[in-house]
Amino acid sequence: MRVEFLGAAFLDEASGRGLAGVAGVLAGSLITWAVAQWKRRKERQSVLSGNARDSVVIAQHIVESEEREFPDGTKRRVARTMRIRSLGQERLSAVIPNGHLASIFSERSEEVTTSDPLISMDGVEGTFLLETLTNFVCDRIGNEPFDHDQYVMTPCCEPAELAQHQPITILLVSRSDLELFESFETCRDVQVEHSSDGARILTLMTMASQFREEQKVIRQRRAEGESVRFAETMYLLDLALDRRAAAFPSKSVQWQRYQALLPATASPERSAPPAALAEPVTV
Repeated sequence: MRVEFLGAAFLDEASGRGLAGVAGVLAGSLITWAVAQWKRRKERQSVLSGNARDSVVIAQHIVESEEREFPDGTKRRVARTMRIRSLGQERLSAVIPNGHLASIFSERSEEVTTSDPLISMDGVEGTFLLETLTNFVCDRIGNEPFDHDQYVMTPCCEPAELAQHQPITILLVSRSDLELFESFETCRDVQVEHSSDGARILTLMTMASQFREEQKVIRQRRAEGESVRFAETMYLLDLALDRRAAAFPSKSVQWQRYQALLPATASPERSAPPAALAEPVTV
């Protein structure tokens, strides 16, 4: 009788624990499935809205220029065609392993505006982020057998009003080419490969203006013997990039779609060609 009693008690205990275990497994599986479905739904919503801030893209800007004579008799180099070439992509978490910095970077990418799509690189975190992005860029495109040049690097995230697809983009453009984007009057007639690339011209204009002012502040601080620590929000890199590009058809930008973002004195209509044009010289 005692043996039977102990056997029955053991079976009762085992069955009770077994049911609890099965219930726990089922509950855990259900929670895991629910979380996976929520994550998949969130990812789908990001795709539909164009939000790709979980990715970091390196974009090189190849600018073809020409020398143009203006009505006042001066001759200046102006951009003729701007082509964007992708140099790689990686997950944000892989580019910036530090969780705190990755979170700061992601938050700042959400703070961009149509008038300033550049991601803020201010402060201590900004300096650390620039260093991290520099290493990522050099790891991907370093030691290529091409001519070296100075390239300005800074991250941006063009919002939905400017771009249908919104990844975090590391902009790379040669210093001499960036100077060509300081005025809308000289950028209005730049040809692009895709109509949506007009937004990138506006971004480069913002970048050129901020870079010019930043370099002015840095020169002044150095001349006065002051520290330039944390003053840089854009880095100058020594890179050897391939500036060759297939001659895909290019087109004018339809500036009417960006009417609200143009300078107050600018007209979205294409300017008439100057009375006298120098023979174009491609650079």
